[in-house]
Amino acid sequence: MKKFLNIFLLTFIIVFITGLYFKNSIFAQNELSQMEIEVKEEPDFIEKNFPLVKIKSPYFINDLSYNKAENFIHHPFYYKFGVNDCYVHADIYPNMQKLEQILKEKNLRAMMFDCFRPHEAQLYMWKLHPNPKFLANPHKKGSLHSKGLALDIGLADATGKKLEFATGVDHFVSASSHNYKCKPEEQIKCDNRALLKSIMEQAGFRSIKHEWWHYQKPGDTSNYPLISICNTEGNTCSVKKEELY
Repeated sequence: MKKFLNIFLLTFIIVFITGLYFKNSIFAQNELSQMEIEVKEEPDFIEKNFPLVKIKSPYFINDLSYNKAENFIHHPFYYKFGVNDCYVHADIYPNMQKLEQILKEKNLRAMMFDCFRPHEAQLYMWKLHPNPKFLANPHKKGSLHSKGLALDIGLADATGKKLEFATGVDHFVSASSHNYKCKPEEQIKCDNRALLKSIMEQAGFRSIKHEWWHYQKPGDTSNYPLISICNTEGNTCSVKKEELY
């Protein structure tokens, strides 16, 4: 009997110590994971210095047009301004949260083609293509993108496959208009345009007539300043002055 009690006591001690070890190990792993998350979520240069928020959600797919060669400038250039992610002004971040909920409900994703565009990037684009039909003149009112108040956006299914629209982004033709009527065999493209518009309006954004992809903050935005980033300490801009003026 005494031998049995000794064995039982020894077994209990081993199980207790083993359980304590694993508990501490799991706690340490969780603590490490939390530290890793905090490091990953630390605000970057743009978030630290400007009233802008980076969009971080699996429901928003980063597909910035100006970080690729397939755009109307015909080369990538956002890297010159250190812009690799989608940022929006803090005032429309609640709209983005509402948009995320709508996308979840519909089992869709948003393709983010353009978000915040530094004022210097608008100057860069204007110098190459000074055409007010395509671009807001940065020497006048500038672009709402440069205030963090506009988005160029499309839709994708749950797997990330882009939904089709009547044109690509920045195709400045009649088929890019919200009033364009698709041929019967391409009606799905206009249906997708209507779906996007419905979703964006539910989230509190306003469309513009001639660009199916463009949505912005409604109302008066004149009090919001254009945001330049290249003169702020800590910036990663590599653009040259002669590329802007």
